[in-house]
Amino acid sequence: MPLLWPPSLQELLPPQAAKLLVNQQSKLKQDWALTSAAFPSIEYEAYLHSWLVINTRTFYFVSPAPKSKTKPVPKPKNRDDCMALNPFADYFNHTSSPSACEVGFSEDGYTITSSVPIKKGEEVYISYGHHSNDFLLTEYGFILAGDTNKWDEVELDAYVLGLLNAEKREMLEEEGFLGNYVLDRETVCYRTQVALRLACLSVGRWRSFVAGLDDGEKDQVKVDRVLLKLLQKYQKDVLEKIRLVSILDEGKPDQRDTLKDRWQQIDALLQRAVDRIQI
Repeated sequence: MPLLWPPSLQELLPPQAAKLLVNQQSKLKQDWALTSAAFPSIEYEAYLHSWLVINTRTFYFVSPAPKSKTKPVPKPKNRDDCMALNPFADYFNHTSSPSACEVGFSEDGYTITSSVPIKKGEEVYISYGHHSNDFLLTEYGFILAGDTNKWDEVELDAYVLGLLNAEKREMLEEEGFLGNYVLDRETVCYRTQVALRLACLSVGRWRSFVAGLDDGEKDQVKVDRVLLKLLQKYQKDVLEKIRLVSILDEGKPDQRDTLKDRWQQIDALLQRAVDRIQI
């Protein structure tokens, strides 16, 4: 897991994975501070091992609330309070394939059901959720090979926001469109389209698009040209990241290989988008 990687490798993580790692490090620091204060005899390495085991093997589970006709069922305030260990279920690996088994919970226990026949000796998978490879890498320490992750995506925040001055960023924030720009296997998200239009169109035309008064078709070619340059710039940066990973000798070989593979996946997603624009 990147949490255990040397800093030189952590610094070369893709943006989305790097953000997740910062959050993970912060959570671990807070948890360790609380635990070590209550149990001073616990050694950090032992605690870290247990913390990682639990965080990579838990399932989201909400305990059944007592049925009441007068009081609504309260929703959990903190997702972290709804993580539960589930004996044996943690043996299942993840897939984004439709063949993933469904996991169901009830007051009586849990069930894992397959929608397709399973051959003798064949591995049985479940889905950990609709997660990108950056998420899987940071949270679990692996990525799905090649382009097999149908939920994979690339964060474009740094490149999109780099096109906008402070005033325009403030306009995006006022409209609820600042940040969280992603590219998946099929297209860039609507939020990205909104931001790119502010970068290359008049404010009036941009406001018409945001308000739904203009479908944006007349300006799409212009917007796509801006997007193309952005993607090609990102590709150049990706090649540099791959080069830097290749010349590193810190960390374990499999860590460096995984990081290199992840950047190559990102390059492939960028290239697919470039090809769509250039058709």
